[in-house]
Amino acid sequence: MNAKNKSAGEHELSASQEDYLEAVCLLVQRNKVARVRDIADHMKVGMPSVTAALKNLSARGLVNYDPYEVVTLTGPGEQVAQQITRTHTFLRRFLIGVLGVSAASAEANACRLEHAVDAELLERLRSFAEFIEHCPRTGPDWVQEFLEYCNRRQDPEHCKDCKADKNS
Repeated sequence: MNAKNKSAGEHELSASQEDYLEAVCLLVQRNKVARVRDIADHMKVGMPSVTAALKNLSARGLVNYDPYEVVTLTGPGEQVAQQITRTHTFLRRFLIGVLGVSAASAEANACRLEHAVDAELLERLRSFAEFIEHCPRTGPDWVQEFLEYCNRRQDPEHCKDCKADKNS
């Protein structure tokens, strides 16, 4: 829970700690339980690293962790994990659907961005995505034109008309 999610009296979480919460949440959704070895496999880290992270998150009241038992999120841990997951999902969809990056690139970048973007920027990106989806002057054709512009690195033919109108 970095600065964008921090409430009074709480300590910031590192990107790594947020990733652990997100992994526990995902594994519980997918498998109904999260175990240390499953978290280690998911995150491609060693089990001792997972154990250390879970002890820290447990001390912060975000997970319920006892050795050799399943790991669960506490109420506050669930809230943080859900927020991180929503942010990650939105950023991945934005990167693919609006900016047209590959799914692999979108996934990797969303994972990094989810820890860095603040609430104000995230809300602005959401508003931008809604605007281009619903505004009759933008819409899917506008996104497609943008993607073609990125591929060609030059203005589409009809952009000359818009530029002429703007300068009139």
